[in-house]
Amino acid sequence: MRRMSLTIVCVAVGSAAAALVASPALAADLCVGGPKPGCFTTIPAALDAAQDGDTIRVGPGTFAGGFRIEKSVRLVGAGPGATRIQGGGPVVTVGEPDGIDPPTVSIGRVTITGGLNDTKPLPFAALGGGVWIPSGAGNAVGATVTIFDGVITGNRAAPQTTDAFCGFPCAFALGGGIFNAGTLTLEHTRITDNVSGSTAADPSVASYAAGGGVVNGGQGSLTLLHSAVTGNRAAVSAPNGRNTDAGGISSSGTLRVENSVVSGNLSTVDASVASVFLVDFAEANAGGLYLVPGSTTIIRSSQINDNVVRGSNTAGDIAAEAGGIDSDGSLLLTDSSVEHNTAVAVVPASSGFLAETDGGGIQVQADTVVRDSRIAGNSLSSTSETGTALSSGGGLFNLSGSLTLERTSVTANGASATGAGGFNLGGGIVNVTIGGPTPELTLTDSVITANRLAASNGVVSQGGGLYTADPFGGNPFPVGLTRTVIEGNKPDQCVGC
Repeated sequence: MRRMSLTIVCVAVGSAAAALVASPALAADLCVGGPKPGCFTTIPAALDAAQDGDTIRVGPGTFAGGFRIEKSVRLVGAGPGATRIQGGGPVVTVGEPDGIDPPTVSIGRVTITGGLNDTKPLPFAALGGGVWIPSGAGNAVGATVTIFDGVITGNRAAPQTTDAFCGFPCAFALGGGIFNAGTLTLEHTRITDNVSGSTAADPSVASYAAGGGVVNGGQGSLTLLHSAVTGNRAAVSAPNGRNTDAGGISSSGTLRVENSVVSGNLSTVDASVASVFLVDFAEANAGGLYLVPGSTTIIRSSQINDNVVRGSNTAGDIAAEAGGIDSDGSLLLTDSSVEHNTAVAVVPASSGFLAETDGGGIQVQADTVVRDSRIAGNSLSSTSETGTALSSGGGLFNLSGSLTLERTSVTANGASATGAGGFNLGGGIVNVTIGGPTPELTLTDSVITANRLAASNGVVSQGGGLYTADPFGGNPFPVGLTRTVIEGNKPDQCVGC
């Protein structure tokens, strides 16, 4: 025992001596733009001088962006109203693309704005207008980044050229505000007024745009805490524009949203794409969030409200889906609201093309649980005056997925369809499959009430509260109803129950 104690003492002394000889320099504070002697005039100059663990304090003013952070540092401004990092494409890149040792970085109390990424990583694929966190070596997880008390605003991802590998001219705009392939946490931060793709003043060549606010890549992990993703846009336009996903957030990886707001975002397609009954057609999708197949998402105590999907096509069919959330991955939504989201599809009056809308609040094609929440005031509108108009699920549209509602209200949602023919189904909820797995719908201690359907002559309206049947064959799909009320809906309560 005594020999063991002596050994421990010797090891401890040796370790201490080694620490005295080899200990790294203490973390330093560097300054940019401040009144103190020795402050750097630019952020890149401070980054060149910094060591891992240092803090770079940036004073009030506007500082040029377009730089990369490759060291594990803290970059802290004087407040988002005082310190602006502006310009560049992207404004800030964190980590080296395909880097072997991604850094750990904190960025706080700054506004990141004015970024236009049109060439990175490729001229036909622009990733991240404001902040780009690229993947590590071998497509592994990139940098670990925390952005706190900040604003990411007025940035854009818009590719410069197209490529023909898709079989048509294609190009991709992903993450107007942020593209993340690392581990990203946003705390008390606003992601607002960013764009993936086209603007009214500057149409983009992009055929596909996603994540006007944020794109979270397949290897990425994204956490929002007390943050807001508002007023962002994913937009494409003729002649190349075909598809959009998520005005707010598109996530292929792991996403956690707590005490946050995703509101007022827009996913829009203005297309001129020829199609034959939804073959090679144009589609606008997910005003608020698009959860890609294989992704995992938890949303708690948050608001997914007032987002819009809008689609038009002058040369063929159009679909506009999932005003609030498109849940193609695993989703748990608790203590939250999905309210006043909208999906609108329009084709020219004399065209005879098809216009389709689905899922005013939420569209489900995977495992989704909604608990202690409110789905209210969402709406669909399809217009094809001389063609076919289809609308399904003013509040929720479950297409071959597994949807469970517990202690949740589905209230005052609606769907409308104007056309020479078609159908208008499920003012509150639609539970169907079209050639896929049998849908699963379970409602416990929930309420479906005050939902509405409205349609023109020639369009069939059914299931004001709930539609759970084959729209072509009429066979019902079973629904589990436990202590659930379906009443006060128009024109009827339930088809297939």
